[in-house]
Amino acid sequence: MIGIIFALLCAIFVAFSQLALRKSYQELPPSVAFLFDAIFGLLIWVPLAVSMGISENVSWREAIFFAVISAILSEAIVFYALSHGELAVTATVLATYPVYTVIFSRMLNNETLSLPITFFVGLAILGSIIASTPNKIKGEEFKLSKGIAWPFIAAVCIGLSDTISKGYINKSGDFSFLFSLGFVQIPVALGYLRIEKQSFTKSIEGVVKKLKDYKFALLGGLFNIIGTGFLWLSFSFAPASIASPITGANGALTVLFSKLILKEKIVARKYVGIILAFIGVIGITILRSS
Repeated sequence: MIGIIFALLCAIFVAFSQLALRKSYQELPPSVAFLFDAIFGLLIWVPLAVSMGISENVSWREAIFFAVISAILSEAIVFYALSHGELAVTATVLATYPVYTVIFSRMLNNETLSLPITFFVGLAILGSIIASTPNKIKGEEFKLSKGIAWPFIAAVCIGLSDTISKGYINKSGDFSFLFSLGFVQIPVALGYLRIEKQSFTKSIEGVVKKLKDYKFALLGGLFNIIGTGFLWLSFSFAPASIASPITGANGALTVLFSKLILKEKIVARKYVGIILAFIGVIGITILRSS
């Protein structure tokens, strides 16, 4: 049950992260945004991992290896996809990542779900995808192209990363993965800056000087790191094929919060998606706690 609670908290904080990013006046370059995410991760994940407990017999080489894979697959590539995909379809395609988590979890971690739980997992994923679709759907936007290829690649990468990270978490039985991830994201972020030819010093100075413009973008990054921290906590107490579809409900929550907080208009189809996602999450919770 505690794993489900952490997964729900992840969905809530990631939803607030998306709202904060919508309020930002300007967008940070993806490599700079990832740099500040990495800094927040170092400041939050490392103390959290220490407080939760790290075994004395940790294989740090293995922990760092899986942390690097996660930092690249589920963080850096996602930031890249968000900046290179078509905004109208990116959220929809990314919302499919729990599908790949469930598939990879079955293949790599031998996670199996009962038929009733599989049904509600499917509802949660379907609802999240429907809720994440743009208000006006244009078929040509979903045709295979670079704009949709990168979000698709990112969704698969998230599913794969979540699965192999869960495999290591199961094996280690501690929080050495989260501790390592807090540190390894910094060099990955620096490498990303170099690839996009961004200066570390100028990036820091630029954000500090324009803090007022970027405050919501930074707040969104902070909420994202907190939400992702809850994701890794949920993986310590629940199968990835259960936790991932619940965390994926952040798309439905983002739409709902947009209506309640930002007073945005949403089409009837998205209400259907929200209802399906919530039914799926409630069903998973009841069946897992019974």
